[in-house]
Amino acid sequence: MTRPKRVPGEKPLFWIGRSKDDLLAFPEAVKDEIGTALSVAKFGGKHPHAKPWKGERPGVFEVVEDHRGDTYRAVYTVRFEGVVYVLHAFQKKSPSELVAPNDWG
Repeated sequence: MTRPKRVPGEKPLFWIGRSKDDLLAFPEAVKDEIGTALSVAKFGGKHPHAKPWKGERPGVFEVVEDHRGDTYRAVYTVRFEGVVYVLHAFQKKSPSELVAPNDWG
């Protein structure tokens, strides 16, 4: 269910590229946790699972959720006044799932 309008103090949330579609493909439990973290950000707070994203300037955060042996991440920014941008949502691949260049055949 979607709310028809924002409440006072709530920042709008904008999705960049495929970030929304990618997040919606995550397992329900992961979507719930990341959605909660984004809701906290919309009201100017920082969820306990939101950590500063390494290598970026202040205001860019990453939420990491583990589920059944897989890791899911969402990256968002609050760097711009009055808005939250979701930049990326993805499943982190384990090293065993990556193919080394020597194995490309």
